[in-house]
Amino acid sequence: MAAPKKRRIPIAIDMTPMVDIAFLLLIFFMSTTVFKKPEEVAVQTPLSHSAFQLPETGMIIITIPRDNQLLMTLDNAALDYDNGLSEQVGRKLVAKRFAVEDIPPVINQLQLKRLVNRVVIKADKDAEYGTIESVMTTLQKNDLNILNFVTELEEDFEGATPAGQPTKAGGATSPAEG
Repeated sequence: MAAPKKRRIPIAIDMTPMVDIAFLLLIFFMSTTVFKKPEEVAVQTPLSHSAFQLPETGMIIITIPRDNQLLMTLDNAALDYDNGLSEQVGRKLVAKRFAVEDIPPVINQLQLKRLVNRVVIKADKDAEYGTIESVMTTLQKNDLNILNFVTELEEDFEGATPAGQPTKAGGATSPAEG
């Protein structure tokens, strides 16, 4: 005679605590995310084939728009305001304009605070070369020789490359030492 089968007790798992935890994590990550701040001025960068990627933090960007004014920004708007790179006009933070000779002391101060380890120049393709050259000369005179230029990716086409050479994809920035 066969033994009678024991009846299984159904298991019920309450999913409410797991859903609560998932929403708490979602809210935490949404509130701690640092978004990229909007650009102060629109700059059309020149084309390049380079594939070098800039880091997310630790850099100061010297922006040279078409009107050849110099703006300096960090990766965080609060850091810009705390270090004198921007000023408050009403409720809005506006980037300060700098003279060429004012750039090295500001960069040296930020390097002492360990906020900057890379200098990046983002110049408009229609900006005057003399302004860019004076910025580079001033940086070089103050031993800030390693810098990067932000450029736009130029796609290679097979018809535009020399025979026998493969096409290559570039990145958004190009390094320059000098």
